[in-house]
Amino acid sequence: MAVMNVYRNGPILVAQFNREKPVNPLNRELERSIVETCQLANDESSVKAIVLTGGVRRSFCVGDDFNEASELKTVTEIETFIDRLIELYIAILNVTKPTIAGIDGYAIGAGLDMALCCDWRVGTPTAMALGSELKHGLACPIGAYMLRKTLGRAAMSDIIFGCEIMPIGWATERRFYNEIVEAKDVVSTAISRAMLLGSYPDVTYRKTKEAVNLSFISGLRALTPTAKNINVAGFFGRSAQAHFARILRR
Repeated sequence: MAVMNVYRNGPILVAQFNREKPVNPLNRELERSIVETCQLANDESSVKAIVLTGGVRRSFCVGDDFNEASELKTVTEIETFIDRLIELYIAILNVTKPTIAGIDGYAIGAGLDMALCCDWRVGTPTAMALGSELKHGLACPIGAYMLRKTLGRAAMSDIIFGCEIMPIGWATERRFYNEIVEAKDVVSTAISRAMLLGSYPDVTYRKTKEAVNLSFISGLRALTPTAKNINVAGFFGRSAQAHFARILRR
């Protein structure tokens, strides 16, 4: 079973996360597939925009696959894990064409961060976006940086320290979601938005996006050593390991 279904809808490249669990945990294979698909979108001239989605009535992405995360035992393994996440986010940010996230169900941790890398986010009344890491003893300096960069410090504080699901109205008002549609329409609406943004003149869109994302990318790279140190401390903490074990027993 492929971890991602990639197909074309006219000039739009649709990348639908397709883990066997409908919450779509992010494992190494899915991560590689997203990076490769982002590169394809950039390289293929006939592609005008890309949609990232978990599909209809499936979660966007519940975050890192704890089956893999629980296997990280050494400092080197944890640091490599952080490097991979940073490169995943940068791969999405480096797509110079419109990127649209179609979000239903959960968008947690890495799922939330991937959505923040997109130009436009289509949500649903049943979407549940949150950053709940701190209350489980997991570090989240990357997510905190991305939220502050995208939504501002006050909204970041509510999400990171509150550790609760963003109310739909609150999240829309603060532009985490650019629009809300019924769950059955999330993919089709994301494609329609991609069609619209993809019809804009290429050069000006690309140049503007490169300028906008330049500081975002440089900030992620500058944060990487600190993120590694914080995550190493977190992974070796008892709270993090207890959370992994609790989730995996479900």
